[in-house]
Amino acid sequence: MSRFESFVSENAKADISKLILSTKEWPEHEDPALRCIDAKDLAVNTIYARNRLTRKAPVWASTPGLVFPTRLSVEQCSSTMAADYKARLAERILEDKKPSHRRIADLTGGLGVDSLAFSKVAGDVLYNEMDQSLAAAARHNFPILKARNITISSIKAGKGSISGIIGTFRPDLIFIDPARRDASGNKVFLLEECSPDVLTIIPELFLYSRNILLKLSPMADIPMVWERLNTAARESMHPIAGKGRCIREIHVTAYDGECKEVLIWMDREYEGRRTTFCVEDGNPMKFSPGKSCEEFRGVDSTYSKLLFEPGKSFTKAGVYNELCERLSLAKYARFTHLYTIPEVTTDEEMKAHAERLSKYGKVYSVIETVPLNKASLKEIGQKYPKCEVTARNIPMTSDELRARLKVGSGDDIHIFGVRIELPSDSGNYLVVCTPLR
Repeated sequence: MSRFESFVSENAKADISKLILSTKEWPEHEDPALRCIDAKDLAVNTIYARNRLTRKAPVWASTPGLVFPTRLSVEQCSSTMAADYKARLAERILEDKKPSHRRIADLTGGLGVDSLAFSKVAGDVLYNEMDQSLAAAARHNFPILKARNITISSIKAGKGSISGIIGTFRPDLIFIDPARRDASGNKVFLLEECSPDVLTIIPELFLYSRNILLKLSPMADIPMVWERLNTAARESMHPIAGKGRCIREIHVTAYDGECKEVLIWMDREYEGRRTTFCVEDGNPMKFSPGKSCEEFRGVDSTYSKLLFEPGKSFTKAGVYNELCERLSLAKYARFTHLYTIPEVTTDEEMKAHAERLSKYGKVYSVIETVPLNKASLKEIGQKYPKCEVTARNIPMTSDELRARLKVGSGDDIHIFGVRIELPSDSGNYLVVCTPLR
């Protein structure tokens, strides 16, 4: 074991702040290519990364010998699950080619988690990263991870530079994940504020590949992005690009209850309508254009035994009414966006419904439903003094509802304050639930 690796292993559980103050000499890495990185930064960030990636990317955390030059790259990298989903999507995009003939270019390589996943479904992968320290780390890490079909370059991606990055590689698919921070390190959200500005380089990208896979922030405004990307494609210099709407698919992915990525597949020869995929913990659900349900399905909640709270990908994609048809559900109200089974069910039927729905969100068993008023707030608050509280489509926030119930956090009870639109009447209600696992 090298001196560097011994130091990292010995201090694997150390308090990094104390380690920085107490250590006067930092071991240089034996790989000459990594000497461009400050020894202290490399050691400290490698210790930090191995702890931080234990759950997010366990192979990267547990493989001896890997190095991590920056903390930001660790924070911003894809999880293994997210990277594997992108690789499966790339595999489907290029399904007409033999795996050994597929060529994928990752123009914003970062830590390399996505490139490693692509290398398992393609014959050749081009990893490009403008940060010299990350590129040096990738040259060191990929062979250790047994990824020998990845070529590494380090050129700033931007207008006029694509030919210099790709050269004669000729990818079948270009993947790009623009940096969403400005020069001062502040987060940005507009496409033109990201680096590189994909709106200006789409024409050049389409010169080298029919397919582009673009990763955007979960905060991206999907309708605005859709319109602006299509406009950029229509203005493409490529003679066949941008005839119609080149966005073929949009994938909204969520993991562990949090929306993580918006993936956009652009095909320069596509002229149809887009398809949306909502993905919860790797479980995709497809929503085809023209299939949306214009009216919500209401229900008399008196008979509802089950409450379904859809995952964050569905919320981000805005496919609220479509869920009624796809999952045979009814909404509590037009703008409440909580769902239930629209008919009386037996315990066995409810169990089957819950098992089916649990892949796409949280499922609760309803204990009782009462009108929301002063008396019920007092009664329910006293009956369930420890619970979680959520307000939906009522004139108060979750914190305000908790304060009026006078309850604390804890226990296995969840109280929803919601507006319910019944066949005969409408009003605000308290729905007391317990999670179904």
